[in-house]
Amino acid sequence: MRVTIKDIARKTGLSVSTVSLVLNNKPHRISDQTRQKILDTAREMNYHPNQLAVGLIKKKTNTIGLIIPDITNGFFAEISKGAEVACQKQGYSMILCNSNDNPKKDIDYTNVLLERGVDGIIFAMAVNSTHNKAAECYELLRHFDKPVVLVDRIVKELPLLSVSSDNEQGGYLAAKHLLKLGHRRIGCITGPMGSQSSKQRLFGYIRAIQEFSVPFRSELVAEGDYHADSGYRLSQHLLEEGATAILACNDMMSYGVYRAARQQNLKIPEDLSVVGFDDVTFSEMLEVPLTTVAQPAYQMGSEAVNTLLGVISGEEAEKESLVFQPELMIRKSSAPPKKTIEEEA
Repeated sequence: MRVTIKDIARKTGLSVSTVSLVLNNKPHRISDQTRQKILDTAREMNYHPNQLAVGLIKKKTNTIGLIIPDITNGFFAEISKGAEVACQKQGYSMILCNSNDNPKKDIDYTNVLLERGVDGIIFAMAVNSTHNKAAECYELLRHFDKPVVLVDRIVKELPLLSVSSDNEQGGYLAAKHLLKLGHRRIGCITGPMGSQSSKQRLFGYIRAIQEFSVPFRSELVAEGDYHADSGYRLSQHLLEEGATAILACNDMMSYGVYRAARQQNLKIPEDLSVVGFDDVTFSEMLEVPLTTVAQPAYQMGSEAVNTLLGVISGEEAEKESLVFQPELMIRKSSAPPKKTIEEEA
C-alpha cells in the first residue's frame, strides 16, 4: 500500500499539518531537528508523493502526452525515444499513446490525457486520404488551456508551433537523385493525401521532374498509407506502368516495394531502383541497403519536448516552429536504369 502523510505523522507522533509543511517544502517555523526527523522517516517508509494530488494543488503534474500514429514505424519510435530522454532530463514524465493512424483515436487519446492532467501534448496526427482530427483536437485542448506542439505532421491551418523537416526538399532530393542516374519513368508512392507532409513530398517529386523537363504522368503516382502493405500493392501497379525506379515516401512502404520486386524476380537495383524516406535503422541493414532521405527523428522528438516545455513555462513568444533540413543517404538500392547501362556498354 502507498505510504501517506498520515502514516508518517503517526510514526513520528507529529501532526499531519506539520508533516505536510515539511514534505511539500512549504514555508514553516519547524525546527531543523523535527524537519530532519520527518525526512528520515519518510525515506525509511519509502514515501512517494501522490503526483496526481500534487498536480491538483499546483495545477501542474510535470507530465506530458505524446500521441504518435504508428509505434511499429522506426521513425516514430525514434521520435518517441528522443522525446522521452528530453523529458527525463527536465524532470518530466511522458505518457505515450499510439493511434494506429486512426484519426478518431486522436480525439480519444486527447480526452484520456486531459483526464490524466497532462501539462501539454505533442502530436503526430493520424491521417487518412481525406482528413484528420487536428481541428477538433485543437479546440478541445484550447478549451482546457493546454498547449500543443505538432511533430513531423504539421497542419498549416492551425496556429500551432511545430517541429518538422523540409518534406518538399526531401522529395526533391530523392527524385533528383534518380533523374541524375538517368531514370525518366519514376514511380512515386505518396503518403495519405490528408497529410501536409505527404503533399509536400509529392510537390518535391514534381519540382524535380519539371526541372529535368520530364512530363508529369499521373499513372506513375499512387497514394499509399505509409504502411508496408500499400508499398507492396501499389508498386505492382507502377511496375506494370513501366517504372524503372520507385520513390516510396517512407521507408516502411519501401520495404513493401522490395517484397514485390522479389516476388517478380526483379533485382534491386539492376532491374529496379528504390528510394525511401526517413532513414530508419533497418534501412541500412537490408540485403540491399536502401537509398533514402534521412530525417533527424531523435532530435525532432527532443526539440518537440523543449518547445512544449518552453510554452508551458511561459516562453511562447520566444519560441518558433523548427524545420530541419533532410539529407539524402545514397546506398546500393539506386543505380542507372538497365537501358542506360546497356547503352554505355
